[in-house]
Amino acid sequence: GRFSPHDLNVGDMIHQRPLNTLSILSYLKVAEHVTGDPKYTEAYRSLINDHGYKASILISKTQAGPGTGNQSDDEMAFMNYYTVLSYETDPELRRLFTISMYRYWINERPELNPLFNFIFASRFEGFGRSRTHVPQEVLEESVDTLKRYPLDRIRYAFDHTHRTDVVLKPNSLLPWRHSRGHRFNGNVIPIDERSVEHWNHDPWNLKEGGSGHSLTDGAAFLLPYYMGLYHGFMVEQDQ
Repeated sequence: GRFSPHDLNVGDMIHQRPLNTLSILSYLKVAEHVTGDPKYTEAYRSLINDHGYKASILISKTQAGPGTGNQSDDEMAFMNYYTVLSYETDPELRRLFTISMYRYWINERPELNPLFNFIFASRFEGFGRSRTHVPQEVLEESVDTLKRYPLDRIRYAFDHTHRTDVVLKPNSLLPWRHSRGHRFNGNVIPIDERSVEHWNHDPWNLKEGGSGHSLTDGAAFLLPYYMGLYHGFMVEQDQ
């Protein structure tokens, strides 16, 4: 990664400034917490106060609404929100990171992603005059996604483009990504009706290849599952 002020403020990486700003600030905050070395604190404060990184915090990502981004970037962003909001204590910076995370999450909510939702719910504190709360249905949708997580890990082909209950989604920003869409309610199709391996997969895909001769990794289930348990968003029941 490239995180220097020159690269992000005046170089050819300006379009990646929001995510890279969030990333380096998160890395420095974690390093400060783990080591206690003041050099990480000084670097963190210098980027924020002297090089404009404070302003970049609010611009979480440049995209044109739900389904127009890159899920690998999204996963990185939410991991960073979780860590930086775990250790940042300054009220003003916490407010900026919280607003940034909220703006980002609004675009991610239709993906029904339990990892992103649990990170958001665990770190969201509200802002402004009305302290917006995390809707209960978001947690319910996340638990439902985990319940639906496919136990069959064989990679099969699927094609939902013919379905009458989906809306095809044109993507003018990424014209090479075809056969994408969502249900009438704006949400992606449920996870058990498509292929999934990691949380950076594209849930808007309505069509995907697969021969039935390969297995996908199911370990991605574990992180949101145990995060949900840890933060009390769900409870294991004895059988």
